[in-house]
Amino acid sequence: MTVCDLCGRRAGTLTDRTVVNNGLVEFHFCESCFDEIRRSGLSTLEVMSRVAARLGKECPVCGRTAEDFARTFSFGCPECYENMRKVALSAVQAAQGAGARHIGKRSDGRER
Repeated sequence: MTVCDLCGRRAGTLTDRTVVNNGLVEFHFCESCFDEIRRSGLSTLEVMSRVAARLGKECPVCGRTAEDFARTFSFGCPECYENMRKVALSAVQAAQGAGARHIGKRSDGRER
């Protein structure tokens, strides 16, 4: 059974094929998602491109985004850490410098 490429929950019973860069791209949608795409006025390719652009930048569980994290430095749920791992690591590197190794006092108060 093919799963809907948009919601990932229901069966993808409807198939849309689009030619992109001389290659065939195939998307599978459930009826509900396909109806929602039609009502939006966008093509399936436009919708799926927007979804792909959000991957790794938005938590599908709670909806928090990379922009939310940059503003507050907090995630919305435990799944955010897995879904936006690169965002968190980039923020740590930006805050602490390029090195990933801890420099400074150890937990017992002694210098390294």
